[in-house]
Amino acid sequence: MKNRIALSALFAFTSTVALASLLDQEAVPQQDDSELLVSLGINNNDDVVESSGLACSRFVEDSIWTLNDSGNTNELLLLKTDGTLQAKVAITGARNIDWEAMAGFELEGQPRLIVADIGDNLHRRKSCQLYLLREPDLAADLKSGIPLPIKKSVAAVALPFTYQDGPKDCEAIGVDVAGKQIWMVEKVYYTAVRKSSPGIYVLPLTLDWNEGQPPLVAKRIADFRPRNVTGMDFSPDGKQLIIRNYVNAHLFTRNGNESWASVVSRSKPATIVLPLQRQGEAICFSRDSQSVILTSELKSQPIWQVKLQQPVNPADAKPDKEKPKNQPE
Repeated sequence: MKNRIALSALFAFTSTVALASLLDQEAVPQQDDSELLVSLGINNNDDVVESSGLACSRFVEDSIWTLNDSGNTNELLLLKTDGTLQAKVAITGARNIDWEAMAGFELEGQPRLIVADIGDNLHRRKSCQLYLLREPDLAADLKSGIPLPIKKSVAAVALPFTYQDGPKDCEAIGVDVAGKQIWMVEKVYYTAVRKSSPGIYVLPLTLDWNEGQPPLVAKRIADFRPRNVTGMDFSPDGKQLIIRNYVNAHLFTRNGNESWASVVSRSKPATIVLPLQRQGEAICFSRDSQSVILTSELKSQPIWQVKLQQPVNPADAKPDKEKPKNQPE
């Protein structure tokens, strides 16, 4: 079975390069080495039926948080990267209207998760909702031998918000901790006819919102031309930002303390060709920031790892060999 998966992935990994260039005029694939692609396991869980968002656990090694799409439970699900379901954690008082994304980050030394109820295919929602919570530390429970899956419930801070220019359909969220911003990327289908590019929207990263206050307002800070965006993440080391669609992912890298808004506006990202997936939507960085993990919204699909080739710092590049003397120019 693993051999068949590897062979089909190898074919897809190379053939999607051409498809990427057709569907996304910005795409110039810069990483398509099949040796960087690993199938970690298969999601065969009846409880994980539409994995629409991902976040790498900061507490449990080789584990990822995921959630199900609209109409499902208000639970977060902790998977080992081999596909084993380890825990089901309900968010008290939360509703899953259209949960489309999630992200993990650290704030004030505490691992946290953000859940994004931001799907709006028909552009009719007057407001959307985010849920911020501390990541449950299940490491001790998992070592204790408690039967799996462990079941817990947690509280979260609810952040209602609107967009400054009307309802949007978004399926991607990430947290820029240094900039204290929550990022979302608008999803526009390839076939949609519109003059304006999809946008990147930001909200302030805050834990102080209280019920009764007016909703926050997400402000548009940049265009993002690629369409069908379904997932994104900022790397734990703060150096990279990745945004994916159904075909490939766009990897931005920054130097020093430059703002991410500046990086996205001025630079052209590296294009990471992804394995061909059936309804593949979610993406997150690994804990070491050296690779990304992907899941599909459909059951019995592989959990993929794509190792990232790190950009070379010009200062670290080896100098050219000295030309032999008397060698003509």
